[in-house]
Amino acid sequence: MRNRAPDGRDLRGVIEAALEAQAGVLATDEAPSNGSVMGEVLDTHNPHLAGRVLVRFLNTKSEVVERWLEFERHLSLRKGDRVLLTLPLGWQQWIVTGALGRQPAPPAETSEASEDISEVRLAPGEGLKIVSHDGNPLVTIRQGAAGPEVELGGDNVELKAARVLKLSADTIELQASSGGIDLRTDGDTVVRARTIRLN
Repeated sequence: MRNRAPDGRDLRGVIEAALEAQAGVLATDEAPSNGSVMGEVLDTHNPHLAGRVLVRFLNTKSEVVERWLEFERHLSLRKGDRVLLTLPLGWQQWIVTGALGRQPAPPAETSEASEDISEVRLAPGEGLKIVSHDGNPLVTIRQGAAGPEVELGGDNVELKAARVLKLSADTIELQASSGGIDLRTDGDTVVRARTIRLN
């Protein structure tokens, strides 16, 4: 069966035990720390186990190490975050106990071209529709109850970029009706997540 070791044991448990044993060996010559150590998150997706992040930091012997560490459940971490680590008394592994606030993104530089952009201020209940030369709707923008709503006109809409097309949000939802979803690529498909749920 999948997720089973050759001897029948649960593969997740085997990997967890191996990580625990490795962490115990690596930490045996380190003294519990009364303070915190600063580290940097290198990766947030363990290929086998959820709830761990890869962190680079200086241990109590001033050695640069990289380890997959557990973190407190309330933390939401991402690559590049600066985090605080502790090695509690009676515990064999370093634990990520906190994260520093992220630096706000610098404001975009204002170019001369941006000064030519016109501003359209919509009153409550109003919308803005952009139509083609033959009167067919292209884009409709309105203020919805939860935020701005953008509707693309036409039966077929294509979003195209020469190199990279990125969608960025706290939550992304894709919904399709009876037509289904068709994903195609000439390259590899990579899915990374702390937990992957099917159905």
